[in-house]
Amino acid sequence: MGISRRTALLGGAGLLGAAGIFGATSPRGRRLLGWTGPDGVVPDVPPVPVQPMPWGAWMGVEGPAVLVLHGRGGSVQWWQDLGLPQFLNGATFRCAVINGGDDYWVNLTPPVPVDAALGVSMGGFGVLDLASRQPLKAVAAISPALFPAWDDARRIDGFASEEIWARHEPLRHAASIKSPAGIWCGQEDPFHDAARDLANEIGAAGSFDHGAHDGGYWRRVLPEALRFIESRL
Repeated sequence: MGISRRTALLGGAGLLGAAGIFGATSPRGRRLLGWTGPDGVVPDVPPVPVQPMPWGAWMGVEGPAVLVLHGRGGSVQWWQDLGLPQFLNGATFRCAVINGGDDYWVNLTPPVPVDAALGVSMGGFGVLDLASRQPLKAVAAISPALFPAWDDARRIDGFASEEIWARHEPLRHAASIKSPAGIWCGQEDPFHDAARDLANEIGAAGSFDHGAHDGGYWRRVLPEALRFIESRL
């Protein structure tokens, strides 16, 4: 039996509708529709002092030192734009905010002794890598850029070789991360699944609510990450 024109049109409409639903429920679709949760807001309080250093800057004036690593292409200014000096108002620790490049912090040696570490995206990779190599009182990773396989890592051109990636990829060294850890990553973030898997493996605190890989999400969860660190110093 042949298919009528009406049946064909209805079938086509169904396929288009299904495609539309799929597009809306994909990570990109949810971001476009605003289903990624509310954006965080920088608090309306005075910022802590920012003291430039050859390696970056101190934010805050006293207390234990927390290493802070930016995302790829970032800088001290990147953290200032995110609002870290305001979020640190009232904190009982100070932050050693490092200026880095695009190499996923694989050659990082902290320029000062630190008790804890905080990082976003590439910086999240960096602090988790550091925690796998030395004990910390706390490590907080927001939207950590993790790569389950070399094919995933190779696409971003952030590692000089597969050997370097394998030596530093936190997913491959989860058993060595003994420090109290917190991991936050939004459901619309391309790194969500890998971050959640690592969090489950190491028993990390944190959350995996709706959110994209962007400043709105990072500002939303940054206060929680800072409280996590402060509670363990």
